[in-house]
Amino acid sequence: MNNTRIYGLAVGLLALVCLVRMPLLVAAEMPTAMPEVSAPAPECPVLLQEAEATFARGLQAAAVKGSKEAIPLLREAGSTFLKVAAGCPSVAIQANRQGDQVTAALKMAEVAASHQSDCLPRFDKALDLDIRAAAVRAEKGDPAEVERLLAEAEGIWREALTLCQPPHREKAGKSLAATVRTRTTNAELLSAGPACDAAWKNAGALIDYAKVAWKDKHWDDAAMFYSKAVMAWEGAVDKCVGTRQQQAQRKVEQTQIDAHNAEFCGPLWDSATEHSQRLKGGGASVSATERDVLSVKAEVIWRDAAAQCRGSPQTLARTNADALARERGTPLPAQAMAMYGSKRPAPPAAVVPSVPGPASVAITSSAPPSREAPVVTSAALPASAPAVVADAVLVAGDTTYRGAFAVDPKSGVVSGSGTIAWRNGESFSGTLVNGRRQGKGRFNWVSGQWYEGDWVDDRSTGHGVIQFPGGNRYEGAVSDGEPQGRGSLIFATGDRYTGDFVRGVFHGQGTYAWKSGNRYEGAWSLGKKHGQGRLTWVAGDAWEGEFRDDQKTESGKDVTAAALAR
Repeated sequence: MNNTRIYGLAVGLLALVCLVRMPLLVAAEMPTAMPEVSAPAPECPVLLQEAEATFARGLQAAAVKGSKEAIPLLREAGSTFLKVAAGCPSVAIQANRQGDQVTAALKMAEVAASHQSDCLPRFDKALDLDIRAAAVRAEKGDPAEVERLLAEAEGIWREALTLCQPPHREKAGKSLAATVRTRTTNAELLSAGPACDAAWKNAGALIDYAKVAWKDKHWDDAAMFYSKAVMAWEGAVDKCVGTRQQQAQRKVEQTQIDAHNAEFCGPLWDSATEHSQRLKGGGASVSATERDVLSVKAEVIWRDAAAQCRGSPQTLARTNADALARERGTPLPAQAMAMYGSKRPAPPAAVVPSVPGPASVAITSSAPPSREAPVVTSAALPASAPAVVADAVLVAGDTTYRGAFAVDPKSGVVSGSGTIAWRNGESFSGTLVNGRRQGKGRFNWVSGQWYEGDWVDDRSTGHGVIQFPGGNRYEGAVSDGEPQGRGSLIFATGDRYTGDFVRGVFHGQGTYAWKSGNRYEGAWSLGKKHGQGRLTWVAGDAWEGEFRDDQKTESGKDVTAAALAR
């Protein structure tokens, strides 16, 4: 009985305990509907502030001390932001955002540091080698030493091409191409041998002596030295090969002009200059009649010089004579040339032997200046000369006309169409109107350069094509022989520019496409990227914004290929 009561009492107590604890157990097992946001751990704000401070120090170091000092600080800041993002959920978004900014800054700093430590030193070294090679070449030094310097420079330019970033990568590519071309030229010097070198040195020494005599106005000595230099250059043509042989041939032609001018042009030039200075310095003390006489004498001597000089002095002499005539306002008197003209004989003129068929007429004149328009304003023709010659060969000093030309018997001015060739190898094919090129025509230089297109009053102006000796080719608007306006320039390297030109320089709006596939579209100023533009790499990504002096500025942004495609 007692055991039964005790057992019942125990069961009752157990039930009572269960009833008391049940609400607590149920409450512990039920999920909460809106959990509270836990407060960040005390160390999270401190770590975040430390990372931000380190980031700021890194940016300051990049701006003041340079990228190398900034990189460790930026890496430390990035590591701290990563730690905060992983261990502090309440500020993870903020830490990740700032970590992305650090990553971008670190990438820029690493690129800049690589530019400073890898790219620029190679630029400096390669440029120094190029300059040293140029100095040896200028002093006509040993081609083997030039080859050594250029070979080392080429290797370093290739390293720069791999390590540098745009725009220095493009600059390294252009410099590499120039160095390779110079090595090719120098290789011909190495293969030519000592006989070629000796001929060049002899010719150069004679030219130096001739220049001194010219400067001192010792015309006979200058003519003698230039004539001997012609023979020395002809010897170089025989002894040299390749490009150097071609250069020697061009020097033969130019030195022949210099020798001719020293003998026939220099004394007349001095006399004409003296008379012009007397005319200008006379002032009010000289009567009008005396001024006219001085003007006539000066004009006659300038016209003598125009008839006997060759090259650019011929054009200058003719211009000075025309200016005196305009200032005076009256033509030369009928007997002026006989009274005041030079008594020394004119230089010998080339004569083409007569052949059955077309007429052959010799005109006393001289060749137009090298690389300038072929203008003929010769002395009076013989009375027996025909006024019109069709399909003829006309010879005037160093100038030969072939085609249908009309010749003014009084002034010697030639009009018509055909081909005009000079002894130095230059030529013009097209139309002359009163001795001036008009309409369509083509001018060929000895160097291999040519222009074909519009001519207006003896000037290459309008639309045309210019082929340059190095292989570059321009097509578009032209003014006075230079790209001016809208046009396209295709480089021998495969690069291409299409856009605005001013005096042969990129200026305005235009697009430059590299052979590699990179491309720039935007503003240009005096040959450099300057203003708003977009630089697109071959992979499709781009940078657009403001450029200044060929460099990107802070006013711009990177654009992905996907964004450009949208």
